[in-house]
Amino acid sequence: MRLIPLTVAWLAGLVAAAALPGRPAAPWLLLALLAAGLLMLPRLRRPLGLALVCVLLLGLGGLRMALAPAESALSSLNGLGGMTIGGAVAASPTAREAGVALLVEADSVTRAGTTQPTSGRVLVEAPAGTTAATGDRVSATGRLVRPGDGDRFSYADYLARSGVYSILTQASVQVTPADASLSPARWLANAREQAGRSIRAALPEPYAGLLMGIVLGDDSQIAPEVADAFAATGSAHILAISGFNMVIISQVVSAGLASLGLSARKTALLSIVFIGLYTAFVGAGPAIGRAALMSNLLVVAPLLRRRAYVPASVALVVLALSALDPLVLWDLGFQFSVAATLGLALFARPIGAAIDAFLVRFVAGRGLAVASALLGAPLAATLAAQITTTPLSLLSFGSLSLVLVPVNLLILPVQPAILLLGGLAVLVSALVAPLAQLLFWAALLPLAWTTAIVRAFAALPFAQVEAGISPTLATVYLLALGAAAVLSAVDPGWFGRLRRKFRRQTLVLASAGTSAVVIVLAAAVALARPDGYLHVYFLDVGHSNAVLIQTPGGAQMLVDGGRLPARLLTALGDRLPFSDDTLDVLISTQPDANEYEALAAVAERYAVPLLLTNGQPNASPGWNALLQALDDATVQPVRAGEQVALSDGVALEVLNPASAPGLGDGLDDGALVLRVRYGDVGLLLTSDLSRNAQAALATGGQLLTAAVLQAPQHGTARSLDADFLAAVRPQVVVVQAAADNRRGDPDADVLALLGERPVFRTDTAGTLHLWTDGVSLWANGERAVN
Repeated sequence: MRLIPLTVAWLAGLVAAAALPGRPAAPWLLLALLAAGLLMLPRLRRPLGLALVCVLLLGLGGLRMALAPAESALSSLNGLGGMTIGGAVAASPTAREAGVALLVEADSVTRAGTTQPTSGRVLVEAPAGTTAATGDRVSATGRLVRPGDGDRFSYADYLARSGVYSILTQASVQVTPADASLSPARWLANAREQAGRSIRAALPEPYAGLLMGIVLGDDSQIAPEVADAFAATGSAHILAISGFNMVIISQVVSAGLASLGLSARKTALLSIVFIGLYTAFVGAGPAIGRAALMSNLLVVAPLLRRRAYVPASVALVVLALSALDPLVLWDLGFQFSVAATLGLALFARPIGAAIDAFLVRFVAGRGLAVASALLGAPLAATLAAQITTTPLSLLSFGSLSLVLVPVNLLILPVQPAILLLGGLAVLVSALVAPLAQLLFWAALLPLAWTTAIVRAFAALPFAQVEAGISPTLATVYLLALGAAAVLSAVDPGWFGRLRRKFRRQTLVLASAGTSAVVIVLAAAVALARPDGYLHVYFLDVGHSNAVLIQTPGGAQMLVDGGRLPARLLTALGDRLPFSDDTLDVLISTQPDANEYEALAAVAERYAVPLLLTNGQPNASPGWNALLQALDDATVQPVRAGEQVALSDGVALEVLNPASAPGLGDGLDDGALVLRVRYGDVGLLLTSDLSRNAQAALATGGQLLTAAVLQAPQHGTARSLDADFLAAVRPQVVVVQAAADNRRGDPDADVLALLGERPVFRTDTAGTLHLWTDGVSLWANGERAVN
């Protein structure tokens, strides 16, 4: 009990010192020395001992914050222009839509030809495709700037919590790999990367990205729209390693070791070692470190013949982590993790008891146990966590999810299966690949369920509403809960009791579960078989072209892909069969990075035997990276008059260019124009074809008619030739544009030129799905248009 007021005093010192201008150290040092001196007096020690210790912790907390660095030697160069920074990669690189972020521990800086030693961390914004790992040496050249602040979010404060006070923008980077045999950090980074590759090779997106977040703590592969859906439904905690995940791991490991006949002491010791290795493997961030420490406390508690008192355990963890890094208190992830743990500790058990009391009115016996496990426990956990985290959500984000209770109620029961099946599959993938694939497919079922539930609820117009709370009210509320924590305790053995309830029926449940997995997988394979229709998807991947074609016989072709890999892979994973890792034909209409940059990620995820291009040479690094990724593919330039005829009746006709464009020719003049024909229905894919090239086609004598026209250049101003439109005579026009594009596409004059024709737009309807049986044509969008 004493640990809680002591921790509160320590935190008060940290917060008070942070609020003082300049963070002076002297007052806090004097306060700590005064309290320590008074503790030496016997008469004062007895009646005022705890109070004096709290004062001592208050002074030490203020002193610790005053001594925390507020800048680095490197940050003094912010805003002084270009320079070259040398150093070592300090953490796993983070893939972003527009590049790669490298956290570098700098040790040298070169300006105006002079190299000097320096110190401090810098975030290097490296180009897309940069490959580096923890421990590698880098030499990065760019502009050093101070991180900026947003309207509701301070990026500078966020980076400062990691000791970063500078960003090197638009950097060119040279990487010297570290020797993995001499660098444990590099070895762990390599192991994480290999695990990530195994997941991406076994599962389509968005499921691969989700599993990487849940098992590896790497959410960089999750598409923004998927992350937004989880945030809108109050289930974003699923996307990263949390205390929930760590508790499951610790309990499963302890149970497995105990089943081997090991003593309680050896079981606890080996469990702690395993949790420590797992924490190091995934990267010991604040939330993961807190979860690992908490799990270790729960493992050690039985050896002390007492149950871990969770509020006191949380206080110990907060004290330890804030002593190591006082800025961790301002980390939102850390705040939410601590608040959720306290909520579970204080309220999960009484809420669960109330739910069970309600359920007993309707079910009894074995049915009550099942209902409590599948309904009561997830609902109790959701409500308990929300009691403590909702004020933080309102205060930090100004929004509230109205569907978080039903969403978490539906997805929480399957999270242990995702974690255990996914983790086991990653371990097995290094030894027995076929078995690992089966385990990944088994994990795919709960992953698909989780994603489907989250997306369905996120699409509701009332899923998330704007709301706020005053800081004063939030503080009073949380302090009241903190007082309740001092008076309450929790039983941490819920997982063990749940396991014992099902132990008697382990064989039956395992058999039934295995049968269900086989049946569902078989049904999924059957549903993924070709249905005899030509399906064409105009994918919503931003202000770029990306068209997925699935023929009646099951062939799959992708035309362009934009520049956002995560969005493209998620769009493909949503529509391709989960067991299919091949794209039969990849088509790049022009060597424009806005249309092909994301295709390298596709080539890493899917086997591509054939690449069709317009034959225009290009020496850019991005284009060369794509060709390297397609090293085993046949690269075939095509010309007007050629066609690809498939056995199922689909024909791919090339209408432009008439000859291979030269290196200096305009990209849009030589863009590849394709007509996809099935029966009596044709779709004309124009890419970014220029207006001059359209006019040349219209007068060139070719038959251009098509039922569907992809508007050239996203319908931008003066992008459509009237004679070309008259020659095509489309019944439907498709516009691929981003809702937030700065050009205002599609242009009003272009829309007026289209007349009364139906216009389908990805900026309003999302991904567009058109399908035909060769006679009739159907179309819809993934979201309703108001």
